Amino acid sequence: MKKTLFFALSIAVIFFIVGLLTLPHYGINWDEPEHYIRGQAYLHFFLTGKKDYADFPKLRIHYSKNYIPITDHIDLEDDRSFRRSIYQFDREGSRLTFSHYRSNDSGHPPLNGILASVGNVIFYQKLGILGDVESYHLLPIVVSAVLVAAIFAFTAETFGIFAGIIAASSLVLYPLFFAESHFNIKDPVESGFYALTILFGYFSITRNSPRLALLVGLFGGLALGTKLNALFAFGTLFLWCIIIFRKKLFTRQWPLSISTTLALVASPFIALAVVMLFWPYLWSSPINHGLEILKYYKEIGYTVSYQPSSFLLFGSINMYAWEWVLFATPLVTLGLSFFGLWHALTHWWKEQYAPFLLIILWLLVPLVRVSMPRAGIYGGLRQIMEYIPAMAILAGIGGREFVRLLEKKIARGRKTFVFRLAVLSFFLPITLKLISIHPNQNVYVNPLIGGLRGAKQRNFPDWGVTLGSVYQQGMDWLNRNARAEADVALIKGLQSNIPRIKIRKDIHFGENYYSGIEKKGEYLMEVVDYYWTRDIDESKRQYLATLIPVHQVIVEGVPILTIWKNDTAHTRTTQ
Repeated sequence: MKKTLFFALSIAVIFFIVGLLTLPHYGINWDEPEHYIRGQAYLHFFLTGKKDYADFPKLRIHYSKNYIPITDHIDLEDDRSFRRSIYQFDREGSRLTFSHYRSNDSGHPPLNGILASVGNVIFYQKLGILGDVESYHLLPIVVSAVLVAAIFAFTAETFGIFAGIIAASSLVLYPLFFAESHFNIKDPVESGFYALTILFGYFSITRNSPRLALLVGLFGGLALGTKLNALFAFGTLFLWCIIIFRKKLFTRQWPLSISTTLALVASPFIALAVVMLFWPYLWSSPINHGLEILKYYKEIGYTVSYQPSSFLLFGSINMYAWEWVLFATPLVTLGLSFFGLWHALTHWWKEQYAPFLLIILWLLVPLVRVSMPRAGIYGGLRQIMEYIPAMAILAGIGGREFVRLLEKKIARGRKTFVFRLAVLSFFLPITLKLISIHPNQNVYVNPLIGGLRGAKQRNFPDWGVTLGSVYQQGMDWLNRNARAEADVALIKGLQSNIPRIKIRKDIHFGENYYSGIEKKGEYLMEVVDYYWTRDIDESKRQYLATLIPVHQVIVEGVPILTIWKNDTAHTRTTQ
């Protein structure tokens, strides 16, 4: 056990250090500003009891040359010892403080925004050892590092150290997970807490431990306070219990102690209590506001058709998520996890039946729920990222069984070390690939679809979607190369997609700088992905085709962000 914990801690520390060092290479995603503004508003109330930022030094509002307010540029020259986040937002005409959110809130729960804001208050505002934006991103990195350690520890204790190493490698080198653990405030965080809920549920039941059962409620609350997807973690545990205890239930023999049973029954209510505690919007009218939130989830997850009809099978079953798993998973992880799944399905009656079944349910529940008629997701797999840890565990099992098969068929029980080393070497290609496309690992698709180029040629839905993180790479280029007092506009994105503190101070940035055929010399920038190809206004699209790009962020020969200069010198000549 000590050896397992040492390895788990070592893997987590290495993952965290790599994540921390590479944080500046990633931008923010489209949803982050909303989460941080709300999280800071709630956190300020919890820490001080105050409903606004009236106790903070006054902000100086800067204006561009066209008198457009630069609303997120902080200037506190009157008090240089005070650090204030750009997301502690109370500007004139848009006072997004506790007073606002107390009665005007909905959508996803705020706990992840609150926890991220804690990191900002400590490591930026108080200690000053991380940047304003980077300090928020500590949360997904920390939770992801804990998840990696937990997956290794569980797999190693259940299936052996080598299986744990393969599982941890599969998780760390899963491109979507690696990239978005740097900046996605929702999905990696929810996936981490979701996994811990299931793992503590497993150990509380197999060890008949009421204390571990209470941790199911705690981590379930943290997951539920991030996204309501976490309800399916409790559903997975419940279904697993019904199946593994079915014989005892038929004979009316309850397998757990009264204290463990009561703790497990209480765990969903503990989770709901955590959500209630950290969501002041629910305090005044929990039933009405709760129903409103459930309605929001139903509308975005059950009543909208996101994909073309070609993904629908008989009964309107949606195969979108399954195809994305096939194409977004590295081949080594895909192969080993299929091998592990086959082993689990063909050995379910043996001693390790219980963990096999739990892992299979853990993998299938997120995928099945978004495949049901009228259900769906968009933007790839990030919204159901909770399936990835289960797939990593199956890959660990598959790696172990593959080595055993080689020993049996080739070496007759010998050369175990050589075979294990060979299996580990299978991860070298995906490691090199992630390095070569850094920091754009979240657009990775595997050779089964021809890589990113093949996905684009097929117009596979949601190819190249970066969640907007790539904007920062474009702005970094502009910060280095744009002339003094340059104007910059996004074609489709919003001004909030790039934090003002990440933009050179003399650059004028805003949607209003787009001049079109007037050619005033501004820089134009936009992501290039599945949505870009269909959602940009047609007149703008046609006009951009007449301009010569001055810079592109390219992955596998495919541009995922383009910068144009809107002047005569960079206009294509007609022949």
